[in-house]
Amino acid sequence: MLNDINTSSYHTPIMLPQVLSLLRPERGGTYVDGTLGGGGHSLEICRRLTNGRLIGVDRDEVALEAAKKRLSRHARKVTLVHDNFENIALILDALNLDKIDGMLFDLGV
Repeated sequence: MLNDINTSSYHTPIMLPQVLSLLRPERGGTYVDGTLGGGGHSLEICRRLTNGRLIGVDRDEVALEAAKKRLSRHARKVTLVHDNFENIALILDALNLDKIDGMLFDLGV
């Protein structure tokens, strides 16, 4: 099933410029994408990080696999978590993170 997904077009973020403007990913910051999906927002965040970190959370295993492929060039900066964003405090605790620089939730209204 995953092989049928074109990861480059799995999700095209519509408000990407606005998200990046508000989130302002920094080179060494730590950012969370709590609704990772196919990784559209996360890819652009990763492109702006040099020694930073992106935590991608999704409860959909197919979406996580698609994002893993899409973000493969940035794998050293990415931690993927199979969970629900409602558990973000527990997720960050498990990763020994006591602070982050920004968080994104694309709730798709």
